[in-house]
Amino acid sequence: MLNIKTCNYLLYSMIQIPQLIKVAKENGIKVLTITDNNMYGVLDFYKECLKNDIKPVIGLEISLDEKFVLYCQNYNGYKNLIKISTIMSEGNLNLDVINRYASDIIAIVPYESKVLYKDLNKIFKYIFIGYKNIEQKNKIKSDNKVYMNEVLCLYKEDEPYLKYLQAIKEGKKISDIVFDKQDVSLLPMRDIDSDKVFDLCDLELKFHQNLMPVISDNSYKILKDKCVSVLKEKFGESAPRIYVERLKKELEIINKMGFCDYFLIVSDYINYAKNNNILVGPGRGSAAGSIVAYLTNITTIDPIKYNLLFERFLNPERVTMPDIDVDFEDSRRDEVINYCISKYGSKKVAPIITFGTLGARQAIRDVGRTCDVSLKKIDILCKRLNPMILLKDNYKNVKDFLEINPELKKIYKIAMKFEGIKRHTSVHAAGIVMSRIDLDEVIPLDKGHGGFYTTGYDMTYLEEIGLLKMDFLGLKNLSLINNILSEIKGLDFDTIPENDFKALKIFEEVNTVGIFQFESGGMMNFLKKFKPKTFEDIVSALALFRPGPMQNIESYIKRIRGKEKINYIHSDLEKILKPTYGIIIYQEQIMQIASLMAGYSMAEADNLRRAMSKKKEAILLKEKDKFITQSIDRGYDEKVAKEVYDLILKFASYGFNRSHSVAYAMISYKMAYLKAHYPVIFMKNLLSSAINSEVKTKEYIYECKKNGLSVKGPNINISSDNYIVLSGNIVFPLTNIKSIGINVVSSVLKERANGDFKDIFDFVRRCKISVKALENLIKASAFENLGYNKRTLLENLELIMNYGELGELLDEEFLKPELEIKNEYSKAELMELELDVFGFYLSNHPVTEYRLRENSSLEIKDLSSYFDKVVSVVIYTDKIKKITTKKNEEMLFITGTDELSKLDIVLFPKIYNNFMFVAEGDVLKITGRVEKRFDKLQLVANKIEKLN
Repeated sequence: MLNIKTCNYLLYSMIQIPQLIKVAKENGIKVLTITDNNMYGVLDFYKECLKNDIKPVIGLEISLDEKFVLYCQNYNGYKNLIKISTIMSEGNLNLDVINRYASDIIAIVPYESKVLYKDLNKIFKYIFIGYKNIEQKNKIKSDNKVYMNEVLCLYKEDEPYLKYLQAIKEGKKISDIVFDKQDVSLLPMRDIDSDKVFDLCDLELKFHQNLMPVISDNSYKILKDKCVSVLKEKFGESAPRIYVERLKKELEIINKMGFCDYFLIVSDYINYAKNNNILVGPGRGSAAGSIVAYLTNITTIDPIKYNLLFERFLNPERVTMPDIDVDFEDSRRDEVINYCISKYGSKKVAPIITFGTLGARQAIRDVGRTCDVSLKKIDILCKRLNPMILLKDNYKNVKDFLEINPELKKIYKIAMKFEGIKRHTSVHAAGIVMSRIDLDEVIPLDKGHGGFYTTGYDMTYLEEIGLLKMDFLGLKNLSLINNILSEIKGLDFDTIPENDFKALKIFEEVNTVGIFQFESGGMMNFLKKFKPKTFEDIVSALALFRPGPMQNIESYIKRIRGKEKINYIHSDLEKILKPTYGIIIYQEQIMQIASLMAGYSMAEADNLRRAMSKKKEAILLKEKDKFITQSIDRGYDEKVAKEVYDLILKFASYGFNRSHSVAYAMISYKMAYLKAHYPVIFMKNLLSSAINSEVKTKEYIYECKKNGLSVKGPNINISSDNYIVLSGNIVFPLTNIKSIGINVVSSVLKERANGDFKDIFDFVRRCKISVKALENLIKASAFENLGYNKRTLLENLELIMNYGELGELLDEEFLKPELEIKNEYSKAELMELELDVFGFYLSNHPVTEYRLRENSSLEIKDLSSYFDKVVSVVIYTDKIKKITTKKNEEMLFITGTDELSKLDIVLFPKIYNNFMFVAEGDVLKITGRVEKRFDKLQLVANKIEKLN
């Protein structure tokens, strides 16, 4: 079949490459084509074909008013096809361009596009006319004709579904679609006279090319001189021998592997970032184990000081590309990428393309839209689906529901046909490739994302081709840190002191809200048991708190406390395992043990670690014999050798990259330092980072209160569009008030620049805002210092607005209305007004003062750690629901809240009879057992005390 389209021709074909190959094998098809209007799927197609002994023929559909297809005959033709594809994505394709890249390419012009045949016949050595039925075939007079009907699905019965795909693509209802595709399935196969094309094509793609960018012919000398110079700056003329030897070894390996230019490039763009006040992380991943990275300013982690291994990063026996991933401020990451593009060339540096696919829910929603089914119905169905499994696997969970909803059953059946196909392109969150030659010499480029090129292939094969792939990662916490540092004179990220007592106390006292990597409830519960006291403890905590090694946490903590004996198996291992109390936490420890006991080189030890972590059985059996034999040769007992090998095998898949753990612990520690020493500035910026999240804002305001920091409500003459600090207090922004958009705030700030507002009448005269916006500003206390209380303002709202409409026509003081003064709302009513405009209690939650009075620190969010235990919590009663049981007894359900969370509380009849006083608005201390109902925690009460 000469014209097979795959789902890489977005929302046009239903064919997924794995299924295409499977069907071809089952039907004895020995040659396949791909002829999408892009080259996104070419490498997947090529690799899968070769794997299954099928000849791949690569084509590209071209559109120049009319459509035709080009096929590459060989690798040179493939390279020309790449050029054409790239230029087509730029929107600059014409016959002159095609003529420039026509060598080793075959053209087939469909009968419908025969008007192009005359011009294309002058360009191509091999050209054919394609027909799709006997009528067209008979009208073609020449012999160079081939059958090439378009193939868009695998089976005849799938053809009716293609119109739904078209409707999704065009954003239309299915009733508006005119669908004229016929006989567009692969089966039954009609492979007529295609051999005359296939015989001309013999493509072998090239991989593992040397495409590493080159800075200089003297890159080794430049790198070496730079490292030596910085080493002298740090230590003077006589640097410690361990540093000199480590540097010499690393440089030798880096040079031998051909990566000197790579280090210089990374160093260059990191220095660009730092010189432009873009905060860069101290390191990430295994690169933090390199002293060359440290001396070239790529990392700020001293690998000797922290006992990090270079071979975990670069292994001369493992021929793979290096991998230096870098964290930048998320808000400024693009500046660094643009610098690289500008310096090295727009076709030598490119972000990596990614593809969004139709998942279960998205497929349902898209099909539902085309069928004009109400969004409400679609939402009901989608909520019943588990998004982690396929629609066919979800079916048993929704079968009964679909049976009584035939309209949704039809949608479901159609959506199953589309699940997994590509829907749209996007840009990888971090991945960038670089090359010493223009990228479109080896891969297609795509210019459809904001005017810059992306790779036309996803990341799967880029390194295999020979391209250098790097991750430029955006880290929100770095933006937060830099914002904090910008308000502190004389302190920058690298000069934050080490081993600061107050900073370490943040971890020991579990005051880690807002601290990178230590903010989750699970991690905080772990810290309560762990109580880290040193930086090394923080490093260990990051390595331990992951799904695999969590089973070791209890043992680890017991050993710290001296409640469990530490077993090193052999005394020689103590120096390796002592920092982690005899438990293997880090991958580097595995490498060190293999080197110490069995004499492995560090490169061999890293290969062993990788084989263990990936559980490669054949390698592990072979390595076990080697490890034991070599350990015995070095004087160790066979039993000890076996025991140690089994130990490291057990922990290999749990081991964490220590280099990464140290680097990220450094970010966490430095954030803790800022929180400990500059709490107001820290929390102000933390709140600013969460300005669009009601949940996080609520959490961080509560954190301020817990730490004795004051968050003042909004003030029309002080508040801005973000949080500010005034006289040691954090002031709430106008933008976080409901119904107060950025346009309203901008106009208020612009007007305020002409002078403060004297009172609310001055405000409504100068600022034209809606009644709802003014009402919410009043509820939010924005006018609290301008003469009237909330109740007076709200109950005279119409009068105030009328003055605002007339104000500009009158003298400022003329006819200013007299307001009827009202007594202020009760404390409870004022708190409800806050809840209405903020979504939470800003000044004080009803629970807070009672929790402090009761000396109760247990919060609803902590209850997951107390399952099946009896606890006491203080809650505010949001809702109550009384029901009568089958035994005609009354029981009660309470929805309770505290500062952050919500909880369902059950009062069974016997308990409810004793506590019938409960009402909405009560603050209650409830004692009960923590249980689960439908995977949701609830509290079954046995005692209630009313606090208010």
